[in-house]
Amino acid sequence: MDIIAPILNVVLGIVLLTTGKKLYWLMVGVVGFFFGLALATQYLTFDPPWLIYIVALVSGVLGAVLGIFLQRFAISLVGFIVGGYGALYVAGLIGFQSQPFNWMAFIVGGIVGLFLVASVFDWALYILSSWAGATLITRTVTGGIGMEETLGLVIFFVLFIIGMILQAGLFKEKPKTVSVEVKPEALPPKKAE
Repeated sequence: MDIIAPILNVVLGIVLLTTGKKLYWLMVGVVGFFFGLALATQYLTFDPPWLIYIVALVSGVLGAVLGIFLQRFAISLVGFIVGGYGALYVAGLIGFQSQPFNWMAFIVGGIVGLFLVASVFDWALYILSSWAGATLITRTVTGGIGMEETLGLVIFFVLFIIGMILQAGLFKEKPKTVSVEVKPEALPPKKAE
């Protein structure tokens, strides 16, 4: 079971980095899955440990369904969760690990996530999905090999920027406009009477 979580983190992190806005319902489902996984591992104990993944899967499916039918509400909720968790993660990478600061970082990050969704909905999807994808991948890489936190922070922001560029299509080649010269068609010759 220990190999499943890192693989899921990396694969779903890549999916969020590259297609978060296009498949926003999947983004909501992935965030719901990991939120359910975090809550289940922290607060629930199951005799067969794989039941935790069932709880997480149900949370993810519930999130995806919410994302389809209640788009604004679901994205706002994801904005708060991703903003809060992302701020908490970055604060940990910077070195702020104390308990009161963790809650403050989560709440402030969540409010920033909500503000993004409320003010610039499309860009919020780019930002939040890139942030979530970069968090999943970096958390897996830094935790798995014991990487230095400064390097983890650099990798996080590089992945975040790559995700933004890919999703927003900032380097997409714009179609060139070609001027076309329209020539009047030749009139048919007049018939001689």
